[in-house]
Order: sequence, then C-alpha cells, then structure tokens
Amino acid sequence: MTLKARITAIDRFIKGCKEDGIYDDLNACCVMAGWASLAGALTPLKGDAPTNNGFLAADFDRGIGLKGNGSSKYLDSNRANNADGQDNHHSSVFVSSPTVSGGPGFDRYLGVYETALTPSTATNFYQTSDGSYAGSSRNNVTPIQGTATGVGIAGISRSSPSSFVMRIAGSTHASGSVPSYTPSALDVFVFCGNLNGSPWRHTNARFAFYSIGSATDLALLDARVSTLMADLRAIEETGFDRDAIAYIRAVEEADGAYLETSVKVAINNLVSGLKAESLWDAIGSSCLLSGPRTLAGALVPLRGDAPTPYGFVSGDHSRTDGLRDPGGTSYLNTNVRDDDYPQDDFHMAGYSTASGTYMLSSYNSSALSGGGANIFLCRTSTPFYSPTNTVGFSGLTRSESSRYFVRKQSTTGERVEASNEPVDLPIYAFCRSDAAGNPAATTAIGIAFYSIGTSLDLAKLDTHVSAYVTAIGAAI
Repeated sequence: MTLKARITAIDRFIKGCKEDGIYDDLNACCVMAGWASLAGALTPLKGDAPTNNGFLAADFDRGIGLKGNGSSKYLDSNRANNADGQDNHHSSVFVSSPTVSGGPGFDRYLGVYETALTPSTATNFYQTSDGSYAGSSRNNVTPIQGTATGVGIAGISRSSPSSFVMRIAGSTHASGSVPSYTPSALDVFVFCGNLNGSPWRHTNARFAFYSIGSATDLALLDARVSTLMADLRAIEETGFDRDAIAYIRAVEEADGAYLETSVKVAINNLVSGLKAESLWDAIGSSCLLSGPRTLAGALVPLRGDAPTPYGFVSGDHSRTDGLRDPGGTSYLNTNVRDDDYPQDDFHMAGYSTASGTYMLSSYNSSALSGGGANIFLCRTSTPFYSPTNTVGFSGLTRSESSRYFVRKQSTTGERVEASNEPVDLPIYAFCRSDAAGNPAATTAIGIAFYSIGTSLDLAKLDTHVSAYVTAIGAAI
C-alpha cells in the first residue's frame, strides 16, 4: 500500500469531479478511508478540518473509514448550515457499513435541527426507528422516506425553493412539493444531528467520506466516490488471492456492507494458506460462518454450493462465534450428499464454538461432533465415541479402505475400521439425517467453519482454520 497509489486515487477522484462539474460543490469534505491513521482521515480534502469528538484510532479502518458508536462520538464539520444558500445546498456521507441492529431509533447520519426557528427546519439524513431512511432539506414538515440500505452515498440536495432530492443505496428519490425555509447558523454534525447546538441521536454506522456544500448531482457524486473507494480498497488488497477477493465481494454484497481490512486479511490468509498446503482442491463445500457481518453473508459459500438454512434468524449469528440456535431446533442442509464423494476419499471438518452432538452428519455413514459425546463416523456403521467435551477444530478423513483418521484437541488418531459404501442421503449441519433423509436430532452446537470434500491432512487444515477463527476474534 504505497502513498503514491493513494495519491493517484485521490487525483483521479478530483479530476473526475471537475470533469463532472461537481468539485466546486464540495465546500467541506473529508475522505475518511485510505490513510494510515485517524489524523489522516480527518484531514480535509476541502474546507475546514472537522472537530473530533470522541473518536479513537481503534474506530478507524483505513479500508472503510470511521465507525460511530451510536451514543457519543461525532464530528463537527465546522461548516455552518447557512454557509450555503437556502435553495443551493447538499450534504452527504459515503456509507461503507449501515446502522447495525441495536442502533438507536431515528439515529442521524448527519445534519442540523433547530427547534427554536418557526417554522422549525431540518437539514439532515437519518434512519428511522423502523429501519427505513429519510431526509429533509431546509424543511422538517415532509421528509423523503425510503427503505433501501447498503453501501454508497447517502444524502440530500436542494436546488429549488419547492423540492429537493435524496439518494440512498444507488437510487435518487424526488421530494415532490416541499418548500424551503431559512436555514439556521448551526454547524452540520456528522455521525449525529445537531439539535440546538448539542449532539443528538448518534449512529453506529461507518462512513468513508462526507461532503457539505452547494447543490450537486448526487448520482454523479456517488459514482465518483464509489470509484475512489474501489481504488482505495484495491490498494489494501494488493497481493490478495483471486479466490479470496471473489469470496470477499460475494460476502459484502450479501451483507450490504464492506468488510474491515483485518477481516479481509484473515480471509486471504486462510485461502492462501490452504492453497500453499495443497488443501484447497480437497475442499468441495465450505462456509465461513464467522467473519461476515450478517447471516446472509455467513451462508455465502467459500467453496461449493450454498447451504439451505432452516429456522435460523439473524440473532443466531455472531461474527466471532459463527452460527448457533440456543434452542437447538435449527439446522442447515449443506446440499452435499454422503455419496457425492468416493467411498475411500473423503473428509469432513468443522470448528465448534459451543458444544453439541452433531456438527455434520448423514445417516449411519459419516458423522462429526463438536463436543458432548464426540461422535465420529467415516463411511462406517460403528461410531467412535470420545468422552471429552470440547470446542475447537474437529475432523475426520479417509484415504483408504482399511482405516480413517480423527482429529480433535490438536491430536490426530487412527481408527482401524473398514469402509462401507456411502449412502445417498443429505449431510446436514447442526443435526443428522435419518434413514429417510429427514433432519433428526438437532443440536445447539455453535459452528464457525465447516468443510466437506476429499481426503486431506487434518493437522494442516486445523492450523489454518484455527488461525482464521483466532484472527477474526482479534479483528472484531
């Protein structure tokens, strides 16, 4: 990540804005991603530097910007709301991660609200208590409302005394007839609103850019800032494995938000490590259930087909611990069948974060536990039981007919058991299949990773998967 590459990206952005005729509209502006430090993020591209209220170095990610805490942290842009004309104004942020569940209702992304004025005015963009988005420009009577969320420019622009526009998640919405009122002299705050001079209704979203100034074409601004963010993120991903980048992009699309740089590094290290150890090709189906921001992101396959979830809800997903239904009634169909792989060329592995009976299992053929009784089957009908109740990596693999290997608690053991023909039944996660292929014996196990495929070295897989889970825990 070189300074020259960052300068090139910024230069491209400025030239592009000038070509589009929107650069002069950016009267107060910060690019809050791409830099090595929080101080760099708060250095203005144009206008006065913002005043930092509470943000620390840990709140900054050079790949995706600055994150609010939903309660106290904000920036004073030091740009007065009335510094731009009543009918010639815009304010925007580039959202790299929208407000997450648990954020306050009606949290402000940026804005000003002056209740002392009659009629009361507002210039702000915010998320309402039901999760929808709204914006007002010089008028608090009739905001524009929308339901979409996602990365990109979120903001408002007014160039008419009778209407304004809002942009969110790549779409521009017109207000209809909404007359403007005289704006207040309060500063525009970012990460919250400015209520009569005090911070009000903070957000826990993450922003990579903000701009305040005269009326502008928000679609053009969105395109230019999106290109800038793509350039800056590409700098952070220099040298990344191609398959890792493809997976990261798919997760981000499912999450509706960008992943932190440290999370992306952990993913890349896992993929690169698996390839370096000649393990990648043996993994036919796999999910990283820890790391992504959402349940939808967690179900994006690292390899193979996506699993089909039954019963899981968003609250069952943890970025550090993976997926777990405390009630023990939910499960995944991995969409892999036991006989998809040869009788004597097979592995199943997973990383459990809470004990339970079945991590992965088909009916009386292949089974892998992550705690409790520690049940292991690998193309046999005679289960191997280990009494140790443990979490962490567990796996089994068979590469010949006379024996298979089991790994748990960082130790690999041999099991001398002749193989049987695999069954034409599903492999489920969080339960097993019965003789008819239906889910049975669901469990409250927690799973951060699983893989199914051909035979491989379990110790090497353990090393890379355990390092990934540890890195995710440190990153989030």
